[in-house]
Amino acid sequence: MNLMTLILPTVFFLSISGPTTPPAILSAQPSAAIIPQDSNARPLSSEETIEPGSRVGPLKLGDTRDRALELFPKKSEDQEWENSCGTTLDWVDAQNPTGHGDLLIRLKKGKVFQIESTTTRFHTAEGITTFDHSEKIASAYKDLRAFTLLTPPAPALGDRPLVFWIDKKKGIAFTFAYYPQEHKRYLYKISVFEPNKNFCPEEETTSSPKWQSIPPYALEPPAELAPNLN
Repeated sequence: MNLMTLILPTVFFLSISGPTTPPAILSAQPSAAIIPQDSNARPLSSEETIEPGSRVGPLKLGDTRDRALELFPKKSEDQEWENSCGTTLDWVDAQNPTGHGDLLIRLKKGKVFQIESTTTRFHTAEGITTFDHSEKIASAYKDLRAFTLLTPPAPALGDRPLVFWIDKKKGIAFTFAYYPQEHKRYLYKISVFEPNKNFCPEEETTSSPKWQSIPPYALEPPAELAPNLN
């Protein structure tokens, strides 16, 4: 195994489609040494807690744009763009010692309606964070539904469709990407949104034909939806 895969996540650029979005988002791909992380072994801070249907760290759903920028001031590497889901503020967690990740703040009419974490800085009350394996999520959340997004797979996310486990009543979604070296899914992103309200998956809408339901707790789309998967 390459030594670099045993040290830190690889920082990569994930291309985003659409003429109004920036060409790339900084994110992190896991290494064999990081998946799974023992997130229960580190102290859990309330300022770093993900609360379903409510907040990520100090930022709450319903907060204003000004409040979001007060808590997460814009840096030179941060980005902002518009899409069909509204406005996105991308705050890069450049100081995270386990590798760069992002906090994606989605706004409509100047208010935060969805918050997404791809950084190990933030975690649920159960200690679930980016790079965790699916078993940890399944043991903590018992009423999740599963979906897949049939957009063109991104090489940086394993060249497979993303898979989502969602509890709409609680207002939380777990997004899984694929790690080819381990032949296994890992937790790429945790999102919070207002319970029983619309969830915006990767800047698509849940009414899109690309958004498809799959069996609960499934980690791969069925063959009829993704026939090219090995």
